[in-house]
Amino acid sequence: MADYPEIMKTMRSNIDHELAVFLDEKVEKSIDPVVRKIVELIRTFTLSGGKRLRPIFTVAGYSLFNRPDQKIYKAALSTEISQTYFLIQDDIMDQSLIRRGRPTFHIDVHNSLYSGSEGLQRQAESIAIIASDLADSYCHQVLLTSGFAPDLLVRANLELTSIFETTGQGQLIDVNSSSADDFRVRDLIRVHLWKTARYTIEGPLMIGAILSGTHEKVHKLSHFGYSLGLAFQLHDDYLGLFGDEKTLGKSVKSDINEGKKTLLILKAIENSSKADADFLRETLKSGNVSDADFDRVKRIVEQSGSLDYSLSFAGKLSANAKKYMSEQEGDQETKNFLGWLADFIIKRKQ
Repeated sequence: MADYPEIMKTMRSNIDHELAVFLDEKVEKSIDPVVRKIVELIRTFTLSGGKRLRPIFTVAGYSLFNRPDQKIYKAALSTEISQTYFLIQDDIMDQSLIRRGRPTFHIDVHNSLYSGSEGLQRQAESIAIIASDLADSYCHQVLLTSGFAPDLLVRANLELTSIFETTGQGQLIDVNSSSADDFRVRDLIRVHLWKTARYTIEGPLMIGAILSGTHEKVHKLSHFGYSLGLAFQLHDDYLGLFGDEKTLGKSVKSDINEGKKTLLILKAIENSSKADADFLRETLKSGNVSDADFDRVKRIVEQSGSLDYSLSFAGKLSANAKKYMSEQEGDQETKNFLGWLADFIIKRKQ
């Protein structure tokens, strides 16, 4: 059996190298000192941590039908830099302070440009939003200059913009959900499919497949991406409530403080007593949960059966994803690697 963790490590190393080359060039070409500082922060933010799953899936989508080379690693950067684009905005919306064990981007901007100055938080956030727009531009630039045939690049870029559109739609529903009393599990699943599965797994896989120039049918690959993407988010929500804070690099209370309605919470509300369900609803609205209340939230999630339900659901989705992959045409070794990733996704610690 191939050493898949080592393969993944090598892929990540290649991606990090290409990322550094691309972002170093962006810093070097920034002649204005303020612009240069912000581009340096984009570089630091992008290279600091992260699992590189999105570009790994892009390379894997390509490898199913073609031998990978430097071109696909460069093109795959588009899906990693897209995360920079989304995370900067996410952290502003959520007013998060920590990401990957260090200050979030808008906090980094404030500390770097306005250290010691009061009342400039809004300005730092505005600059961070502009920085996310730069990252959005970088996504398309690095893809369109990767060296593939023009027709493939047009199709891949259209796929990338479609990913952004679908993710934005999911984000709209997600942001509104905290104040929507009628937000249900079906709505949550739609958010996860649109916001997470599309831009984390399904979309990157499809970009890779498009760039390979394959004429094979890839609907099974798409089904794999959506199934595993949903499992990825369910496991993320589990880590967000029961994970280790040091390993995660952010507060385990952040999801609750943001009023995030996860499957864990929705099923716990559905299956608990009125007193416990009302407590969960009120805690989501508090914005600053105490340690004691946070522990009670976790107890309710466990005792209601919601934790077991969510973990079981994620496991079934991972198994379904592997079934879809077994039915997909393509390189067998790459299919084996993607099957291994389907297990890795729901067993990871961060």
